[in-house]
Amino acid sequence: MKVIKKTLIFWSVLLVLTGLVYAGLIFLTAAPHTENQQTSSSAQKVVKKQQLKLVAVGDSLTQGVGDPTATGGYVSLIKQKLQTKQNIQVSTQNFGKAGDRSDQILARLEQQKKMQQQLRRADVIVMTVGGNDLMQVLQRNFSLLTSDQLASALPSAEKTYTQKISQLLTKIRSYNQQAPIFLFSVYNPFYVYFPTLTKLQQYTTEWNKVTVATAAQQSRVYPINIEKKLSEGQYLGKTQQLKKTTLTDLNTVNTTRLDKILQNQKEKNNYLSAADHFHPNLRGYMYMTDQLYTTMLKHKATWLNKEGAK
Repeated sequence: MKVIKKTLIFWSVLLVLTGLVYAGLIFLTAAPHTENQQTSSSAQKVVKKQQLKLVAVGDSLTQGVGDPTATGGYVSLIKQKLQTKQNIQVSTQNFGKAGDRSDQILARLEQQKKMQQQLRRADVIVMTVGGNDLMQVLQRNFSLLTSDQLASALPSAEKTYTQKISQLLTKIRSYNQQAPIFLFSVYNPFYVYFPTLTKLQQYTTEWNKVTVATAAQQSRVYPINIEKKLSEGQYLGKTQQLKKTTLTDLNTVNTTRLDKILQNQKEKNNYLSAADHFHPNLRGYMYMTDQLYTTMLKHKATWLNKEGAK
């Protein structure tokens, strides 16, 4: 009799536990379902924008110098691409000015009311900056390029540049806290002429690292790396081959001969303009546009959806 009683108690307890487990499973499976319903409902509220305002700020690359169509380089190309791929109406404002360093762009921004107003209204901000800052450092220390002496001067220059670009980004953010900022890297336009001058490429890479590190201190600033492709062009991944076929040695080139080399109408880098061997040609600007578009898609919630925009 005791055995039967114990058996009944055992099965009763087991039945209760099973019921509790079953009830728990129902609760656990039901909760995510409710959450999914809420998420789905929230997702349905996201509406794609019908119009987009893109404001470009920067130097000659934003101005579009080197573009044979004279339509504004990557600014006009990204407008076309967005309208075609995203079926969205895009308006653009181009505040690029050839030769401007980061501090000069900042000075323009502080003085020009139109630039301030357009930045306030922007859904997307795109920038090219830093190339002329680096060129200033290289020009001041041209005689040191073939030695390691420039390496000792670079940290001070990088510190100054960090302060300048930080001030510029902060100023832009004071006019618009929400719009994503897409920031292009700089590149080395002389690479195909002086592939053995590895220090110059190293300095370019370090300069870009400074920009990326500074951008990371700001919200919604997304770097776009175009350094390798625009520096090496069709020789990307073929450095050894290029070194064998390039006879130019900066150690043996005086200023007069260097000017003649760079005035040669046959462009060695087929991503750069034959007119100045410095700025992108149409192929170069198309590459910049592709990289910009790819990066924009990775962060499209910040500009394409009404819910994610300002």
